[in-house]
Amino acid sequence: MSVIKRIILCIVILFSYTLLAQEKKGSKLITIYLDLNDKSLREYSINKDTTGASFSIYIKKYESKKEREIVTEKYHNQIDDPDSMGLPSFSVGLYVLNEKPKRIKSLKGIKFINIKQFQKSGYKTSSPTYIIHKLKDGTYLQWSAMTMEEI
Repeated sequence: MSVIKRIILCIVILFSYTLLAQEKKGSKLITIYLDLNDKSLREYSINKDTTGASFSIYIKKYESKKEREIVTEKYHNQIDDPDSMGLPSFSVGLYVLNEKPKRIKSLKGIKFINIKQFQKSGYKTSSPTYIIHKLKDGTYLQWSAMTMEEI
């Protein structure tokens, strides 16, 4: 390999490492505490063995059933219009695939946000986004979740 090709290769590698380092510094891991009874939680599903789970959080303006029905009705009335918009997503989904959650005894030292704060943040997620919920025995399960785009 010529000297020029080696220099170019080194520059490309250094540039790539710099971008990755900046990305890691800039990305802040997000942990969401979910109260499974919160009305903003559209639905959730947890496999018996807990290796799979899904959590769906309503987009703020669609928490009301009436608002979802209004938007759905408008969509159905415009379906034949080629310029019509598609039906919007009513929620944000977070998914756990083939990974057991971590059982933790306390939330002490863990920075987290609740559903309302997640909605106010504009539904920002990290890769991964951690999901925590409380069990009946007072301990917590913490999952490493992804959005559909990451799957």
